[in-house]
Parts: sequence; structure tokens; C-alpha cells
Amino acid sequence: MNFSKREQLMQCLPPAADILAVVPVTGADGGNRTHVYPVAGGSFPLIAAAEYVLSCLAEREDKDLRLIRRNAGRSLSRRRNIPLPIGLGCVLVPVMMRPVDGRRGTLGYINISHRYDMDRSAPGGTDICLQSREIVHSLWRQPTIRSLAKEAHTVHLKLVVTTQQQLSAVQVYG
Repeated sequence: MNFSKREQLMQCLPPAADILAVVPVTGADGGNRTHVYPVAGGSFPLIAAAEYVLSCLAEREDKDLRLIRRNAGRSLSRRRNIPLPIGLGCVLVPVMMRPVDGRRGTLGYINISHRYDMDRSAPGGTDICLQSREIVHSLWRQPTIRSLAKEAHTVHLKLVVTTQQQLSAVQVYG
């Protein structure tokens, strides 16, 4: 049975709640690559752009990335750098990981549902230490990342409250 590239990518991705970070990198040939950092540690490279990986991840959760972005953007009254609430265990905060270079994406994503620490003494940005002790470098400073994480916690809380309301409605009528 032949699988499409998208189906193969969706099969090799860990569950959304087990992802710590999605980081875009430039491959040896100059193409887009994405490193996914799971809770288990390490990272695995994928030959796809970060946006494509995120859309596959959202599709696996039966959601559309475009609609997630639109709804979260409306609640924050923003159009850029919007946190992505993929699920209860996966709320991704956008973080600039590489400089603007042509049409390549610059944003990576950190899952705020898992613990992370920041080191502001890194030259040219902030080092983010993930729960698995892997370190990813961001070009943004610590106050910017903190404010985006605070907004992401707001979006996450809204998702939790909405889920609780849905569950209580099911209990009443189910």
C-alpha cells in the first residue's frame, strides 16, 4: 500500500501531548527541515516545513490549523504570533528560531503544557531548556517569550473551561 508524504508524516509524529517543541532548521541542501522534540528526549528530523508538520499534527487531532489560528487570534485580538491550542496537552507558543531568509519560516513552537526554563544569558537571544533537557535557541528575548506564554496560558484556560462545559452538558443530557 502506498502512503502519501502527508500520511507517512502523520504516522511518524508522536502524540500531540508528547511534543515539547517543533523547531525549523535549514537542511544541508538549503531546504526546510523540522526537528520535533518529544518528551522521551532527543529529537528527530523531518523533511518538511514546520507549518506542514503543524497542520499534520492538527489534522491528527481532527482539527484544522487555519481554524485554530483564527479562533485563537480572535480571542487575543491579534493576527500574528498566535498561540496554537492543538489540544488540552498541547498548546504551542510561537518563538522565532531562525532569521528571515527568503521564504523559509522563522517560527518554531514550544509546548507550554510541559515544563521549560529560559536562560537569558545566551548571546543573541534566549536558550530554552525543555523538559527533556534539550536546549533550543530562540532569537527573541525572554520578556517577549514570557508575554506570549502568558497569552498562551489564557488561551489554554479558555480551552479547559470550554471542555469542562461540554463535559458537564453531556452529563446532564447524556
